[in-house]
Amino acid sequence: MKLLYIRDYLYTYTNKEHPKNANHIVEYLASKGIDATPKTIYNDILRLQIDFGVPVEYNPKKWGYYITKPQFEPYELRLMVDSIQSSKFITQEKAREITNKIKKMADNYTKDTLNRQAYVAGRVRSLNESVVKDADHIHEAIAADRKIAFRYFHYTPNKDNPQTYSKSGERIIVSPYALMWNDGNYYLYAYDGKKFRTYRVDRMEGISRPLLDKREGKDEYDKKNLTDQRAKVFSMYHGEAYNVRIRVHNRLADAVIDQFGKDTMMVPYDDSHFTINVPVELSPPFYAWVATFGKSMKILSPEPAVEGMKKFLQKAAEMYQDE
Repeated sequence: MKLLYIRDYLYTYTNKEHPKNANHIVEYLASKGIDATPKTIYNDILRLQIDFGVPVEYNPKKWGYYITKPQFEPYELRLMVDSIQSSKFITQEKAREITNKIKKMADNYTKDTLNRQAYVAGRVRSLNESVVKDADHIHEAIAADRKIAFRYFHYTPNKDNPQTYSKSGERIIVSPYALMWNDGNYYLYAYDGKKFRTYRVDRMEGISRPLLDKREGKDEYDKKNLTDQRAKVFSMYHGEAYNVRIRVHNRLADAVIDQFGKDTMMVPYDDSHFTINVPVELSPPFYAWVATFGKSMKILSPEPAVEGMKKFLQKAAEMYQDE
């Protein structure tokens, strides 16, 4: 127990800027009801180093011991906390709970910097409290090559009936293959017996444990590469894939790189514009993204993409015409 207390003390109260000497450790052990002397601390530290691989060193200038390699660096812990706090998929209560667990892995000098909340513009958190635990069932099913079942709901403006369910509330059975993050949301990529679909995990209710039925769609899935998907999908809306040529104003280079990646080739068009040729699955969110930039961005080809953009804009304009 003495060695465990010393180990915990070093991880909690020391770092390179805050070493602790043998007297400090003796005082801490005394508070735990354990007698020790500064002379015995040297041997205890040696045992922790040699027998248990604890990364502790002595700083002769400050006369103290400190942990050289914490389990997680402070910036790594802050990154984890910020990622959790900024996720729309995790409820506020669950984000707070996970953050408190992460804080226990930090030394006392880092803990205060983890009392933070990342604010994301326009974020609306999930209201589905059980979804974080239930998502584990999906991972289990993928590992076991089994199907899962769940009910899938949508929100409504009706206060008396705020949710409506797909298939009249019947359980949906699918073959799960991957979980994907997109714009702070968590999606299941699964085969429904006919084709692959995406489902918002926070709108999945009562996710079952792996079923007895084996997954379907493996051959189709093996042909796909979700990490390096050929065609860009906007907001998880799938459609026909085309290589789309777009004319873009020079000042929007950042927006293009953010959306398609820094390897996107930008070919000069004139003094004020460049063109890109990118693989895209045509969908309303794609047209909306182009429309966001007004005259600074224009689809040039192919014809289906141009016509799709015209129809998208026409339908939007019709809503604002005087009756």
